[in-house]
Amino acid sequence: MTADRVIARGTVARPDGAEPADVVIAGGRIVDIVEPGAGRGAEIIEARDLLVLPGGVDAHVHFLIGFMGQRSVYDFHSGTVAALRGGNTSVIDFALQRRGRSMMDGLKHRRVQADRHVACDYGLHLIATDVNATTLAEVPALVAAGAATFKVYTVYEKEQLKVEDGPLHDLMRALGKAGGTIGLHAENASLIDHAIARHLAAGETAPRFHASSRPALAETEAVSRGLLLAEDAGCPLHIFHLNSAPALALIEAAQARGQRASAETCIHYLALTAERYDGADGHLFVMSPPLRDPATQARMWDGVARGSLGAVTSDDASYSAEAKALGAASFDRIANGVPGVEARLPVMYTLGVEQGRLTLPQFVEAWSAGPARLFGLGAEKGRIVPGADADLVVIDPHARRRMAVDSHYGAIGYNPYEGMELAGWPVATLLRGEVVVRDGAFLGRAGQGRFLVRHGPPR
Repeated sequence: MTADRVIARGTVARPDGAEPADVVIAGGRIVDIVEPGAGRGAEIIEARDLLVLPGGVDAHVHFLIGFMGQRSVYDFHSGTVAALRGGNTSVIDFALQRRGRSMMDGLKHRRVQADRHVACDYGLHLIATDVNATTLAEVPALVAAGAATFKVYTVYEKEQLKVEDGPLHDLMRALGKAGGTIGLHAENASLIDHAIARHLAAGETAPRFHASSRPALAETEAVSRGLLLAEDAGCPLHIFHLNSAPALALIEAAQARGQRASAETCIHYLALTAERYDGADGHLFVMSPPLRDPATQARMWDGVARGSLGAVTSDDASYSAEAKALGAASFDRIANGVPGVEARLPVMYTLGVEQGRLTLPQFVEAWSAGPARLFGLGAEKGRIVPGADADLVVIDPHARRRMAVDSHYGAIGYNPYEGMELAGWPVATLLRGEVVVRDGAFLGRAGQGRFLVRHGPPR
């Protein structure tokens, strides 16, 4: 087979470490990894003094989303272009089942919204909001259709998202039988609603009261409850955006006793702390769960290094600075979420690898290999091995750049990482062997991404 292209003389991050090598690509796949300079192909991409990583797998993004009365800046095209600019070649978004409607309708509708527009490969988690005998019967077909992970919210009843424990337990049983995984936005709604009401009654409306209304206890209790229900139901459990030390301890204890439990944290939790809420722009940093203290942040880094946190995601929610400001007068009206799909690589690389919190293999695990394996993409995504998709990102580990408002794609109007001096910026991103971004310029086209059919991790 004649190779299409070769990434030559780069330092290649492989599952067992990094070494100088050539990555040989043909037909959209990695066909060989050979000695530096030995690769032969129609095109040579010189990567001397650069680092070659597997393309990122960001398993938690929200593109084309409306929440708390606001709309995201990113749609499926602009969001996936931003993902590629940040070295991510696969993302997993969400398909919403609206109450009173079919779960399968939600999946089909989301694919109509995405398929013609995506610039990178993408999958979908199914958000279940209405669990009953009719919708439970759809679960096997949804898993077969590639939506092997269902997300359930234990909060946000006003937004018609919350699922109570009884139906949640039923859904867990159905997913366990069908080979799927349940994922939770895990917070105790009663504790949070009570705290919000108390703060508002006292006139305490500043952004910092968002954090105190959603304490670690609220997350920890919901994680504990989720673990108990999932274990009884025989269903693997994943916790989205974990940011509580006691909750992480519960996950680690479950893993130690053999329960199929996983969790992720997010780059904003690894880079930012709750002091941001006290600034004049504190409303920009409101997300749920909230930012916490430096000790919690250190514990999250420890979980990533240990592997008990199996992924670091962006939880990208690109509400503009203007949209966030509309709720600034009262924390309970601020659209929750921050952008981050494009920042994930330089933030993780700089704070993790460069600053000594992670080895390069630990970084690759959290950046790509771990989420690919957790969410049923491990055979083709997340690793630089022969036979895998040629999803690759070439980064410069030496060049440094200051993060600015315009560092990310699109008119978002703010950047939560503004002012941070970061390394590890992408030089080129390859999707299935094609160079789709070079030096920040998008070279691809809308619709080049593929829907990823995921059937869950090995059992």
